[in-house]
Amino acid sequence: MQFAVNYSLPLEKLLRTGKVEVDLLKCPDWQGVIHAAQRLRPVYVHFEIAVGNGKVPTLDYDVLRAMLTQTHTPHLNCHLVGNSTLDPESRNDQLKQIREWVEELTVIRNNLPDVPLVAENLPITPLEKGSRIGADANLIREALLATETDLLFDLSHARISCGAMEYKLTDYVSQLPMHHLRELHLTGLRGYHGLITDHFELSDTDWQATRWAQQQILSGEWRQPEIVALEYGGVGDVFGWRTQSEALLAQVPRLQAMFGKHAIPSNN
Repeated sequence: MQFAVNYSLPLEKLLRTGKVEVDLLKCPDWQGVIHAAQRLRPVYVHFEIAVGNGKVPTLDYDVLRAMLTQTHTPHLNCHLVGNSTLDPESRNDQLKQIREWVEELTVIRNNLPDVPLVAENLPITPLEKGSRIGADANLIREALLATETDLLFDLSHARISCGAMEYKLTDYVSQLPMHHLRELHLTGLRGYHGLITDHFELSDTDWQATRWAQQQILSGEWRQPEIVALEYGGVGDVFGWRTQSEALLAQVPRLQAMFGKHAIPSNN
């Protein structure tokens, strides 16, 4: 298991001065960022691939393979997007959603048969009509098991979805294939523009959820992931403005101690 953090300029400065340490730097699929990050630490790429919107057949699989090879990224990630025309309460529509995901995951597998594939749970948001059916843990489990796809579990996304559905987090997670966990994402939550939003620094409540996740790994309830990533900070308009050195300095060493390569003995 390795601990990663989103690459950012404030994080780069902290790494260069030896104030924090990470095992990996998590990068978007932007060559400029990848090249900058590779000068500091090993990197891996997080792609913006969506499964469920019909665009999977148009992906440039040669480019994807080249970038995976260039960065030694251990798996290809994708995001499970819900179909906005489907009724999340209809079993027929639920089955249709599973079929759509399975079809597109199979396309990826057929194009990159030797690359491990992971799919990420997305949060329920009023901004995306299909997000409720897309966050259904039972549908996610069925699609992943049918295609032998592993899970990229975003804890904050799950917490947001549970808040929207008034579910207990433990009940929601129990429906996911946590024995197929390959990557875990952590962030802090905060109210922003009237919505609960992720990708902020961790508050006390966020730390409680993070410690709970650590205990699930330690106890063997969840498979030990290859990567645990703090998705705080970054580059560009979405993440750059909320990247604070003080937050990184306070939180990265603590998380590295919890999830870094020497933190938890392997139980695989």
